[in-house]
Amino acid sequence: MKRFILSLLFTTAWFLVDASSSNEASSSRAFFRPHDYDIVREEVIFEGWRKVTRRTVQSPKMTKHIEFEVIDQTHSTGGAVIIFAWNSTSKSATIIREYMPGCHRVLGGLAAGLVEQKHGGSEEAAARHELEEECHLAGGTWYRLIDEGVSVPMDKYVQTEIVPYLVVDPHHVPNPKPIDDEEDIEIVSDVSADEIMQMVKKGDMNLVGGWGALLALVKLRELGEIE
Repeated sequence: MKRFILSLLFTTAWFLVDASSSNEASSSRAFFRPHDYDIVREEVIFEGWRKVTRRTVQSPKMTKHIEFEVIDQTHSTGGAVIIFAWNSTSKSATIIREYMPGCHRVLGGLAAGLVEQKHGGSEEAAARHELEEECHLAGGTWYRLIDEGVSVPMDKYVQTEIVPYLVVDPHHVPNPKPIDDEEDIEIVSDVSADEIMQMVKKGDMNLVGGWGALLALVKLRELGEIE
C-alpha cells in the first residue's frame, strides 16, 4: 500500500509539472487546464499605455494557423488588483465613479490598478496603494477573494489577470497619494449592499467591477456583515 501511494503521488506530481510546462503562455499563477494549442509566433503590432500582440497559434484540431489580437498592459509587471472597501459600522461601501473611455460613459466602480515595479511585485501592496490613491483610505482588515496564488484573466482576448480584495474598516487618509493624470475620480461613500446589487444589475458598473463587488458581497455574508 505504501509503495502504491508513493507511486500515485509521483505520477500526480509529474503530471502537474508536465502540464504546467507544456504551454509557455499559461501563467503559473492561473488555473491551468491542459490543451493542445501551441503558440507559433507573436508580434507586437501596437504599443502605447497598452499593447496589442498578434498571436498565431496551431492545434491538431485546426487545418491552418489561426491569428488572434490580444491586449496587455505595457507597464504592468504582475497583473492588476481591484478593491472593495467596507465600513462595518455604517454597513456600507466606498466606491468610485469615473469616466470610462471604452464605453464613453461615467460608471460606478471599485478602486483598481496595476501591479507595478514600485509595488515590488506584491498584489496586496498594489491594492493598498490604489485604495489610498483612489478612495483616500488605508489600513483595515484585508481579505483576498480568490485562492492564494491564483489570478483571473480579465477577458478572452486580454492577457492581464486580476486579484480582487475586500478591505473592512479602512481609515480615512487626509493627504493621500495623487491619482494618475488621466483619472477623474469621484469618491462615493455610504453605498449599501442593496445599492451595489442594483448598480450591477442596471449596468452601472463594468464587468470587472461588478465581479469584484459580487465576490465581496459573498465574503461579507460569510463574515456576518450582511444578510
